[in-house]
Amino acid sequence: YADFEVLFGQWKQTGDPQIRDRLILSQRNLVSYLARRFMDRGELFEDVMQIGMVGLINALDGFDPARGVKFSTFAIPTISGEIRRYFRDKVSGIRVPRRMQELYAVIQNHVEELTQKLDRSPTYAEIAFSLNVEVEEVVETMELGNALDPQSLDDHVFGEEGSVVADTIGGLDPDLEAYEEHAALQMAMSRLSEKERKVLEMAYFDGFSQADIAGRMGVSQMHISRLLRRALTQLRHLLEDV
Repeated sequence: YADFEVLFGQWKQTGDPQIRDRLILSQRNLVSYLARRFMDRGELFEDVMQIGMVGLINALDGFDPARGVKFSTFAIPTISGEIRRYFRDKVSGIRVPRRMQELYAVIQNHVEELTQKLDRSPTYAEIAFSLNVEVEEVVETMELGNALDPQSLDDHVFGEEGSVVADTIGGLDPDLEAYEEHAALQMAMSRLSEKERKVLEMAYFDGFSQADIAGRMGVSQMHISRLLRRALTQLRHLLEDV
């Protein structure tokens, strides 16, 4: 991290695009690590990486070491947020042709019938044959339909007997989840005033009562109470924006 700080300082002083490129490349592994969390959504890893790199560049341009937060702490919520927006915008922007909407409804009903008849989930080929349509048309229709109508984790996977959607999805990395939440909190805390940050740390991290904080800061307990409420409200808004 010390090398990153030095390099970042040089870039800020000189504006050298080559130094900026080196900074971006030095954090590529972080983007890769975060992008892999979204591999259960049907997108190519390379595509998600590209979106993550946009988030990394935004994080680099908006990073301020003076806030006392490490770059990775600042970058993780920014990169993850960029990837989440990509998936949200992609789904909301889909326009499915009427024929595909109608075919999707027919396929959904037909799948239930075939499942009962075959005593297992049908394959795409079996669905296409029974409906007298091309396999590619079934696949494309199902993919578009599923984007607008997300599957339940209990839904069966086509062509894989006894397998449900939940079986195909990897578990979340609890360490990364905790780190991402911690990173978001640290970034939000860094945007508070020094006094707001201090009373929050004393109240919720050091375990001091409001009376103790008031005594240490030489103000009334009522003043500390108002300051805590204001700091918590601002922190909540900042976390919503992360």
